[in-house]
Amino acid sequence: MNLPASKSRRSPPRAYQPLVVVASAVCAGIVVDRYSPARFVVWWLAAVVLWCGWCAAWGSGRRAWASMMLLASLAAVGAAWHQACWSLYSTDELGAFAADVAQPTCLQAVARASPRRMPAPEFDPLRPITTADRSRLILRLTAVRDGDRWLDASGETTLDVNGHLLGVKAGDRLQIFGQLRAVTPPANPGEFDFAVYQRADRRLCRLTADHPECVTVVAPGSTWQPRRWLDRARRAGDDALWSSLSRAQSGLALALILGQREQLDATTTRHFYESGTVHLLSISGLHVGLLAFLLFRGLELGFLQRGPALAAVAAITTFYALVIDAEPPAVRAAVMVLLVCLALYSGRPVSMFNLLAMAAIVVVAMNPAELFRTGTQLSFLAVATLAWLGQRLAPQGIQDPLTRLIARTRPWPARMLKKYGTSIARMMVLTSTIWLVSMPLVLARFNLISPASLLLTPLLAIPIALGLFTGFVLVSVGWLIWPLSIPLGWMCDACLACVNHGVALVDRVPGSHLWLPGPSWWWLVGCYALLTLWAASDRWRPPRRWCVAILAGWSAVGLITAQLHQSTRDAFDCTFLSVGHGCAAVMSLPDGSTVLYDAGQLGSPAAAARSISGYLWSRGRTRIDAVVISHADIDHFNALPELLRRFRIGAIYVSPVMFDGDGAALDELRGAINRAGVPLREIYAGDRLHGSDDCLLTVLHPPSRGTLGSDNSNSVVLEVVCYGRRILLPGDLESPGLDELLAESPLDCDVVLAPHHGSTQSDPPGFVAWTTPEWTIISGDSRSNRPAVADAYRRRGATVLNTSQSGAVTVRIDRSALNVSPWRSGHSSREPTWFAADDDY
Repeated sequence: MNLPASKSRRSPPRAYQPLVVVASAVCAGIVVDRYSPARFVVWWLAAVVLWCGWCAAWGSGRRAWASMMLLASLAAVGAAWHQACWSLYSTDELGAFAADVAQPTCLQAVARASPRRMPAPEFDPLRPITTADRSRLILRLTAVRDGDRWLDASGETTLDVNGHLLGVKAGDRLQIFGQLRAVTPPANPGEFDFAVYQRADRRLCRLTADHPECVTVVAPGSTWQPRRWLDRARRAGDDALWSSLSRAQSGLALALILGQREQLDATTTRHFYESGTVHLLSISGLHVGLLAFLLFRGLELGFLQRGPALAAVAAITTFYALVIDAEPPAVRAAVMVLLVCLALYSGRPVSMFNLLAMAAIVVVAMNPAELFRTGTQLSFLAVATLAWLGQRLAPQGIQDPLTRLIARTRPWPARMLKKYGTSIARMMVLTSTIWLVSMPLVLARFNLISPASLLLTPLLAIPIALGLFTGFVLVSVGWLIWPLSIPLGWMCDACLACVNHGVALVDRVPGSHLWLPGPSWWWLVGCYALLTLWAASDRWRPPRRWCVAILAGWSAVGLITAQLHQSTRDAFDCTFLSVGHGCAAVMSLPDGSTVLYDAGQLGSPAAAARSISGYLWSRGRTRIDAVVISHADIDHFNALPELLRRFRIGAIYVSPVMFDGDGAALDELRGAINRAGVPLREIYAGDRLHGSDDCLLTVLHPPSRGTLGSDNSNSVVLEVVCYGRRILLPGDLESPGLDELLAESPLDCDVVLAPHHGSTQSDPPGFVAWTTPEWTIISGDSRSNRPAVADAYRRRGATVLNTSQSGAVTVRIDRSALNVSPWRSGHSSREPTWFAADDDY
C-alpha cells in the first residue's frame, strides 16, 4: 500500500483562512465572556440577532457587512457556550451542599473509571506527617442522604480514599461515607487557583474517605457500557506494563503511554519538570502522532487496501485517544489525524493550519474552558510554530540535473552524513524555535526557564521514540503473543531507563534551569499578538532590524514595569502567608531588601515552598536577603531547602541553640544550607538585623546562653519598628522563655503574630496585656480557631485575623498610615448560576 503525502499548492493564508476565522471568532467570544458579566441568554439572543443581520446583509449583496455580522454571531455563540459550561448548574448540584470545612456526608454515585492508585511519597525527614497509599476515583453523583431519606443530586467530583480501593469498575453504582468540602480558592497571592482549574471540569467540591470500607458497590455497572470497555483496555495495558517492565521504569511507562502520572515519584517528576521535558509525561500530540505514524508505516506494507487502511488508522487513533481520557492535546492530535485520513482518501490537499483550526473548534466545543489552560495553550502554540516553520524548512529537491548527478556520485558516507546532518540541524532549529516561542508562556505560568531542554530534547528523541514504539506494541499485542512481550519489555525498559537517567543527570547540572518571576498577562498578550501579526503576512512584515528593535522594546517595557512593581516606594510590607499549621512572614523593607521570618508547615515541604515562592515571584523577587528561623520545630523551616534551590539567599539567622538537638530533619536542613553555600549566623537578644532611621529589626529573645526548656522557649522574637509603628514576631514562644520576655518593659505594638499559632499554652491574656496590639494575626489551620484565644485578644481591643480563614494578611506601613488587608477579602470569582433541576442544556 502507498500513502503519499498530499501537499497544498495554494498559498497558506487562503488555505486556512475560513476555519481560522471561525476558530478565532469563537475563541474571541469566549475570551470576552471570561471577563464579562453578561449571561447565557444575552449572548444567545445576540447570536440570533446577528445571524439575522448576516442573512439580510448577504441577501442584499453587502458581503463586507455580512462577514462582520457572521463573525460577531460566531463570537456570541462562543461566549454563550462558555457561559453555559462555566456558570449554569442544576439546583441539585453537589457543589451547593459543599462548605469550606469538610462535613460528613453519605452519597450515592456512579464511578466514571476504575480507581487509580497513588503510592505514598518517599520518606522525607522534612515531612513530619507521613501518608499511606491512596486511591483516586472520579464520580458522577446521583443522590445524597438527608437523615433517613435520599435526595436527588447531580455533579461530578473526585474521591480520595486512604488505602487501596479494590473491586470498583467503571459504571458501578457506589455508596460512600466520606468528608465533603468545597474546592477552596487560593489563600496567597501568586498561588495556583485550583478552584478555577476544577471548575473548568465542572467540579465544585472534593470528597475524601478514611478507609476503603467506606466505599461499597451497590450495583455493578452494565458490561455493555463503552466506558467499561475503555476501562478494561486501560487496565489491561496497565497490567502489561507492570508485568513486563522493571519497577523503576513502570511508572514512567504508564505516564508516557497511558497518561497515568500517579505512579511517578516526586523526585522523577521534579527532574522532568526542571529539565523542561515535563511535556513528555503528559499525553500530547507527540504520542498520538507517533502512533499514527507507526500505523501509516505499518499499513504501507500492503496488508489492506487504501480505504480500509485509512479507516483502521482513524479508528485505532480515536480509540487510543479515548483510552487516555481524551485530554485536549490528544483530542487535537486525533482530530488532525482523522482529517488527514479523510483528505488522503478524498485526494484533497492538506493544510496544517486548517487542520489545527478545526482541532481548536472541536476542543473548544467539548469544553470552552480548555482555552485558558496552559497545557492546551502550549500544545496549540507548539504545533502552530511547527507548521509555520516546517513549511519554510521543508527539504527542497535539487533542480539542476548536473548538481543532482554530482550529488549522486559522492561516496555513500558523505551522502549519509549530509542527509542526517541536515535532518539533525533542521530538528535543532525546530526545537529551538518552539522553545523560544513558548518560553514567555512557560515563564508566566511556571516561573521556570530550562535552557537544558534545547540540547536534551533532540538527544532523547530516539530513546523516547523507541520506548513509545515498543510500549505501544507491548500494550497492544504483548498479552496475546506472550514470547514477544519479553524482548519488547526489555527494549522498552532500556529506552526508558536511558531517558530517566539522562533527565536526572542534566537536571543536576548548574544553570540547566532558572527560577524567575513571570511576565504580566498584558505583556504576554502583547507579545503573542505581535508574534502573530509578524507570522501571518509576509507583505506587512517589517524589515529584520525593525523586528529586532520591536522585540527589544517590548522586552524593555516588561522589565521596566517589573522593576516598578518590585519597588516598595518607601513603604514597609509584611505579609503573613497562609501555609496551614506553620509560619511564613515575608517582609519587604523600604530599601528594597526582603526578609523571610520562618518557612514551613506541618505537612508537605513542597506545598509550603510553592506558597512562599509564588508570593515572592508575584512581587518580582528573585533574592531573599535574610531568612530568620525562629526555632527548631519542623513546621517553621521544612520549606527552606527547596527555597535554597529556587532563590538567591544572602544569609540565614538562627538562635544559638537551633542545632543543639539531634534529628534527621535538622541534619537535612544543615546539609542543604552547606550545599547552597549560604552563610549561617547565630543571633540573640540585642542583635540588629537591619538598622536605619526608618526601619529597625531587633532581636528581643533568646539570650546568648539560651533558655532552659523546649525549642519553643528559645524562639527568636523579632521586633520590627518602621515609621513609628511596631510589629512583633514571637515564633512559638512559651514558658519559661515567654516569662523572661514578659518580665521586660511592656511594648505598645500595632501588629503581633500570636505565639505558637494561637495556642492557649502561650498565655494569651498575659501576652496581649504586655503587647496591647491593635491587630493580631494567627498563622494556622482550621484547628487553630480557638474562641477563647481570640476573645482574649478582642477584649483588649485587638482585631483578630486567622490565615486559615482570611488567607494571606498584608500589613503595609508608610509614613502616614498602617493598613491591614486580608487576601481573601479582596478575592472574588463569579458564582455559579443555579437553575431548575429538571432543566437540561
